[in-house]
Amino acid sequence: LVGEQPHAPGLRLGPPWRGVAVALTTNSSDGIGAGRALFSEPVRFLLPRPDPGAAPAQASFSTRFTFRITPSPSYGDGIAFVLTSSRAFLGASNGFLGLFPSASASASASDDDGEPADVHTVAVELDTHRDVALRDPDGNHVALDAGSIFSVASASPGVDLKAGVPITAWIEYRAPRRRLRAWLSYSSSRKPDKAALSVDVDLSGLLLTYMYAGFSASNGEGAALHVVESWTFRTFGFPNTSHASASPIPSPPPKDQASLKSPLPLPLPKNHHHHNLFYTVLGGALGGVVLLVLVVISSILWIRHPKRRTSEKPAVLFDDKNFRGMLSMEVVRAATKDFGSENVIGIGGSGAIVFQGVLPSGSRVAVKRFQAMWPCSKAFLSELRAMLDCPHDPNLVPLLGWCSSEHDLVLVYEFMPNGNLDSALHTKGGAILPWEARFGAVLGVASALTFLHDECEHRILHRDVKSSNVLLDADFNARLGDFGLARVVSHGGVPLATQPAGTLGYLAPEYVHSGVASERSDVYSFGVLALEVATGRRPTEKGTAVVDWVWSLWGRRRLVDAADQRLQGRFVAEEMRRVLLVGLCCVHPDCRKRPGMRRVVRMLDGSAPMTLVPDKKPPVVLKSPLNQTSSVNTMDTMNTAFYSCR
Repeated sequence: LVGEQPHAPGLRLGPPWRGVAVALTTNSSDGIGAGRALFSEPVRFLLPRPDPGAAPAQASFSTRFTFRITPSPSYGDGIAFVLTSSRAFLGASNGFLGLFPSASASASASDDDGEPADVHTVAVELDTHRDVALRDPDGNHVALDAGSIFSVASASPGVDLKAGVPITAWIEYRAPRRRLRAWLSYSSSRKPDKAALSVDVDLSGLLLTYMYAGFSASNGEGAALHVVESWTFRTFGFPNTSHASASPIPSPPPKDQASLKSPLPLPLPKNHHHHNLFYTVLGGALGGVVLLVLVVISSILWIRHPKRRTSEKPAVLFDDKNFRGMLSMEVVRAATKDFGSENVIGIGGSGAIVFQGVLPSGSRVAVKRFQAMWPCSKAFLSELRAMLDCPHDPNLVPLLGWCSSEHDLVLVYEFMPNGNLDSALHTKGGAILPWEARFGAVLGVASALTFLHDECEHRILHRDVKSSNVLLDADFNARLGDFGLARVVSHGGVPLATQPAGTLGYLAPEYVHSGVASERSDVYSFGVLALEVATGRRPTEKGTAVVDWVWSLWGRRRLVDAADQRLQGRFVAEEMRRVLLVGLCCVHPDCRKRPGMRRVVRMLDGSAPMTLVPDKKPPVVLKSPLNQTSSVNTMDTMNTAFYSCR
């Protein structure tokens, strides 16, 4: 993170924000006037061609992020998604969004030592202040800045950037078409059909071989809080040619593809000693990864379906919803109209794009498409293995089949027509989800986790339990889905320490600390979900964690006051009390005192007494659930970054 205070340009800040999001500015006129947060690794945008003198191949890119601008009481200048050649430079706060120096509209700046440096900058600004001198059309617009604060083009965003609510933006640049488009919506899952901004522009002169991706914001004369709540970013479109692996690879290698799925914040490292993280060598290595994926998938099916070992052609899925085998890519492409953008309905937790489709039988399906490259293939294999390891359970989204090709890995699920629980709870202007459906959703997810932890052939840790991963069928029954981060562990086995995965706000403190996932870390995520469903509040809202807020009401003997006011009292008080108390039981800071999911189900249905909940939230106990020392690298634990596959 880089921040600027008045009269103190270039001040470096550590990670002062420990919540689910990263704040780029402070809501105080004497606080941070401009701030920038960048992914710590540069991203590759150009690839040399084998022919001498030929222009390098240019990558396309796309990103999705959710942000919020909160006035205090006035508004600042706005927020911008930025690609920059410098991770150290921070521009002015007086109307320039921290993108460019106020003395010039060029991208010239100084590096850490004050030496002149040529900084290349491309930004899509979400502007909340009209500056006539900068030719702004109004105080609520989206615009493209290509090497200058004077925008190439601007347009109405279609939303009120000053509404103080979460807004999701999608930005896409297609290098072959030389076109950049941006969409904005109050919904985090449904991208508008029409782009708010569409610009024909050639960015090849500004995008260097490697660029840093992230966000910038400034307050100018105002005082607003600019917060990024979640972020996913990817590059794509490099030619799949054999010479790619022979091209010079700089050492240490940057990441070709990166995403943030809130856990934020991202502190900037002081050096690049961790650049030796695994990365994908484009081209030749791609073929090896695809081959490995196909071999592993074939092995899984060979073991689990011995009767099909002699089959030479993949089966084609039509009506049998209990068949979860290989199906034809041609059928999938036809069902989704060749993965047409008009059929996109969401993005999975692992970054895979989800399409709706219709099979020849007339059945509606949700098709989850991964790129056949690491780490996308890893997420695909994790999800496929978890789903194949369990027979059908009514509280899980049914997997109908899968298929693969040279470039794509695909999972096909039963279509859930009522979207996800996050949208049902938080979409403004929609119908209020009634208590009966909410209580059923909590009980359904609890039953699903009981099944995964105790009743499958192997213990399955979901690791990403949250409202957006709970889907609703035609009858509003809840189905737990998105197993891209799941881990399969033998019963009684010891899970390995890894970089924590998932979404902060739902993650257990000991898991973030140690990197060791367990069924009790899933229990914690479920507890946050239960409180979210009962209160109608997100895990962190208005700077307050829902866990802390509900616990404070419990201590004052006003627990049911936490019920979502939009329900207007239309709920069963005893059920509401049980859900809230179960939620508090499950988020106990000491993982050893959290109940197992089987007992959670019994407490919810009233067949078991409630676990005692202390009046005051106990202090966090930062121990591994296994009481073992974690081998997780400290830098990786703090810089909780995940790589996009979509």
